[in-house]
Amino acid sequence: MHIVGIDGGGTKTVACLITDTGDVLARAVGESTNYRKDQESQLLSRILQLVQTLMAQAGIYQPRPDALSVCLSGLGQESSKQRVRMLLGDAFLSNWLVVDSDARAALQGAFAGEPGIILVAGTGSIAFARSARGEFMRCGGWGYLLGDEGSGFDIGRNGVAAALKALDGRGKPTRLKEKFESVFEVQQIDHAVPKIYAEWAQRGAMAKLAPVVFEAAEEGDAVAQDILQRAAEALAELVAALYRRMQPDGETKLALMGNIFKQRKVLLPVMQAYWRNQGINVSVVEPRYPAEIGAALLALQTMGVPLDDKLLTRLDKTLKKVPIKE
Repeated sequence: MHIVGIDGGGTKTVACLITDTGDVLARAVGESTNYRKDQESQLLSRILQLVQTLMAQAGIYQPRPDALSVCLSGLGQESSKQRVRMLLGDAFLSNWLVVDSDARAALQGAFAGEPGIILVAGTGSIAFARSARGEFMRCGGWGYLLGDEGSGFDIGRNGVAAALKALDGRGKPTRLKEKFESVFEVQQIDHAVPKIYAEWAQRGAMAKLAPVVFEAAEEGDAVAQDILQRAAEALAELVAALYRRMQPDGETKLALMGNIFKQRKVLLPVMQAYWRNQGINVSVVEPRYPAEIGAALLALQTMGVPLDDKLLTRLDKTLKKVPIKE
């Protein structure tokens, strides 16, 4: 059998073609496919293009794959999943269809279907888990107005706020003031406020300011260090909440994902101390597979194909030989 797995996000889409014996035949990158109701025809077109690209790369000329697993951002609600299932079903892109969120694919790939927790921290922050009972859980991810604690947006915003408080005399002196004055090219940080609201208020833009906070913390700035301490504890709290809900017997695997964890050497010791104090027994591991492979494995699992050692060992071996084609 030939199975296509798709991990679709707001920036790009990564897809793979594998067999039910674990052979990776093709991998490709396409344009964004996060679900939006007003862009359904574009979504369908891009998925079709990716499927055709993969099949052509692998030299397979059957009309459609045996299974198609489409896991996209924007599919957190069941109503959205049902809508995409209907669209793909009407287009008859595959004999077997799975539609789920990109988080489900990432979780499936990280642990090859076994229990575990993934913590994602980039522009936003969110955590997901699969329990030993097979339950899928989430924690956080409520957006920058209501959540996203510990995210790039959160760290960047708190850094700028600390610089302004230092100017006011409400906060401690901090190198962040001078650093952000340099970033915004102003003589005094309050002169940057109109520019911030006009050009930096978007989540992604504000998240790009997080490295300034990490830099100041590395230079010994106590205010920046405190911001990162609070961010790390907030991220650790997401994991702790899921761990308690999972009720595991012993240690649980945890995979860290997202750009913020490029600075894990700063954040992880704080997180681990938090977990020790809370009696949370997690072990940080690298994700076993990327999310597009996770999407394909999700399809195999729903088809009743066991994800046994033979299949996974073959997948490990062949994945290394098939690079992603842009």
